[in-house]
Amino acid sequence: MLGDLAGIGPVKDALTTTNDLLEKVLNELRRTNDAQLDAVVTELRAVRASVDRLAAAQDVPAGA
Repeated sequence: MLGDLAGIGPVKDALTTTNDLLEKVLNELRRTNDAQLDAVVTELRAVRASVDRLAAAQDVPAGA
């Protein structure tokens, strides 16, 4: 039906281009988010390990 309207070709082409660009942006956002989440997980694991070491050190009996 849209193909029947005069002048709709350039609009369809523009929408196709827009969709292609949006797909690229979405892929880049996914990649960036994955990388940032990996970094956050690594930092949180390091913090937890530090907290665990501190907790273990506090469990040492006095005078030991």
